[in-house]
Amino acid sequence: MGPVARSLAWDGCFNVRDLGGLETTSGHRTRHGAVVRADNVRRLTEAGWQAALAHGIRRVVDLRFADESPGEADAHAGVEVVSVSLFGQHDPEEALAFEKRLFAADDVGSAFAAEYIRTLERAPQTVAAAIAAVADADDDHGVLIHCFAGKDRTGIVTALLLDAVDVLDEAIVADYAASHANLGGVFDPWVARARDDEERETRLRSALSPAETVEAVLAWLGDAGGSRAYLADAGLTSDQLGRLERRLVTP
Repeated sequence: MGPVARSLAWDGCFNVRDLGGLETTSGHRTRHGAVVRADNVRRLTEAGWQAALAHGIRRVVDLRFADESPGEADAHAGVEVVSVSLFGQHDPEEALAFEKRLFAADDVGSAFAAEYIRTLERAPQTVAAAIAAVADADDDHGVLIHCFAGKDRTGIVTALLLDAVDVLDEAIVADYAASHANLGGVFDPWVARARDDEERETRLRSALSPAETVEAVLAWLGDAGGSRAYLADAGLTSDQLGRLERRLVTP
């Protein structure tokens, strides 16, 4: 089943999809309703939240910086929010430096991959905490992972999660690449507010999700011994890894 068929139309969000239906190396499929990825769910309307609850979501893993969107609405009372800032503390100078690298890059996919891999290298315990928040959730309910656009921070965690349960590389890559077509509603107003051509081009590039990015991340993880070994080294227990497998993969 392809990424489009897994897309979820939840009012207020733009980039929501269920991680079910993806083939594993053993020929099994990932389970529908177990994990959903999304852009910022605080934009959901009441109808959007009701759709999420009807889908079984009861835990939300928020990968954004603390107070990333001051004044935003609270999450629905029917969900538990676990906050894990994947990029640590917000550093405006570091963010500006990445924007400059992105604008100067001949290969946008490689520029994103370098940032993702830097996160995996610098903050394995934080990455593992995000995965643990999925593993430790109630088995009877679904988990939603999100950041701002549901592409970068969510893309890192989702790729690691799927790789850890042996989803085929091509399915992981296709899932990541599917974000770009969904992000007009998130990025278009921001692009329109650019002050000059350089800022506009940088913002346009920020909305891309090239397949090459996750291909490079998966290759890096392979060289590091694989996602399960990476997560185990970062502190995930064998029991938590087993719960991920049971949550995500059909028998």
